[in-house]
Amino acid sequence: MAEPATVERGVGTIDTATAATAAPAIDDPRGGLVIADRVGEKIAAAAALDIDGVVQYQGTVGSLLGGSSPGRALVGSDYPQASVDMSEAAPRVAITVALQWPCAVTDVCLRVRTHVADELARLTGLRPSRVDVTVAQILSREASRRRRSGFVDLPNPPADPSTEGDDGEGEKR
Repeated sequence: MAEPATVERGVGTIDTATAATAAPAIDDPRGGLVIADRVGEKIAAAAALDIDGVVQYQGTVGSLLGGSSPGRALVGSDYPQASVDMSEAAPRVAITVALQWPCAVTDVCLRVRTHVADELARLTGLRPSRVDVTVAQILSREASRRRRSGFVDLPNPPADPSTEGDDGEGEKR
């Protein structure tokens, strides 16, 4: 029996004897299950959004080109973004997030890292060997609220509509 492998900078201990494999042996009569990288990416992005302080962010270019779903911007920035290699018994995850300020950045990143690993293990049966979290954007509460509503801020109308266009001498321009 193989010895358990300990990952120094990962998210837990992996028992190589009981770890699930991504691709089964060809001659296995029971069949097999292959989990696509895209599935792991969707799970990781959704798990990151479960954490307080992580916000969904779409850059202006990506939003103008059709408003993609999280992690799938064609042009511009779109967060959270995840990259997952599900071909290994212990996948590697890299996730890039946007955070709402003020927050304890290191604490939020630690919670993201732990929650993403837990959700991947719960939903796929494969516990990641490593989850790298990168913070790409930090947004104020007001900026994230505006982005979430989907509206653009317009200037306030004048206080007295009767003076609009008045040049100060009683004549309209």
